[in-house]
Amino acid sequence: MSNESNFFAGLIIGAVAGAVAGILSAPASGEETRSKIAGQATDLKSEFGDKFNDISERISNLEGDSLQNFKEKFYDVKGGIKEQYADVVSKVKDLEKDLKSKYKDLEKEAKSMEADIKNA
Repeated sequence: MSNESNFFAGLIIGAVAGAVAGILSAPASGEETRSKIAGQATDLKSEFGDKFNDISERISNLEGDSLQNFKEKFYDVKGGIKEQYADVVSKVKDLEKDLKSKYKDLEKEAKSMEADIKNA
């Protein structure tokens, strides 16, 4: 993968990780958290679409060999971004599963504490 691909992949992963960390650190219910993650994913998708359109417009303004070289680099970067996006989506799904599991554990613990308090 080229340096440009690595840069964009790092940018994507950093943005997603920052958004997920911010959402997960905020006090909210599991449903609210999942909703926020879905919203962030939608925003990220929209942002990528805007950037893709901008890059596509710039490509149309290039000519000759430089256009061919740019296209090759662009498709290399685009392929790398798609791979990284799929990886990020997978990681977000894993995080969601982990959150659901932890939420259930916390519910069980809270019910247990509530029962202990009633029995005391």
